[in-house]
Amino acid sequence: MILAIIISLLALSMAVIIHLFNLSSVAQYLSKDSIGPASRTFTFVVVAVISQTAIALLFSCAYWLGETAGIGTFKSPAEFEDIFYFSLTTITTLGLGSIEPTDNLRMVAGIESATGFLLISCSASHVFKSMAQNSFSSNQG
Repeated sequence: MILAIIISLLALSMAVIIHLFNLSSVAQYLSKDSIGPASRTFTFVVVAVISQTAIALLFSCAYWLGETAGIGTFKSPAEFEDIFYFSLTTITTLGLGSIEPTDNLRMVAGIESATGFLLISCSASHVFKSMAQNSFSSNQG
């Protein structure tokens, strides 16, 4: 159980760092006046989706590491692509149950789901802020 918690917290920490770096970098880039309002919002959405996908890949590696370390496995034999699919459905909190971790590997899934909810909320906050600024600036004209 301790190893599952360590793997989960490492993946969580790396996910938050990656996502915050991506969102703050795009926010800094988009602060230039030469970028139109629709382009700002679109860029935020694209970067957020790419970031979430990269983080799902990171958690896929955490599942693989957990399997290799012997803390759990998946109920049905799973290739890396299957684990990535499971990670995508978990991080988005969609939770399709076709692939299921066992033993302490379930801890990683729980942490990934909570992380995904947090990061999706963070992304939505940035997108809504961008949309509000765009709406405000278009009303000024």
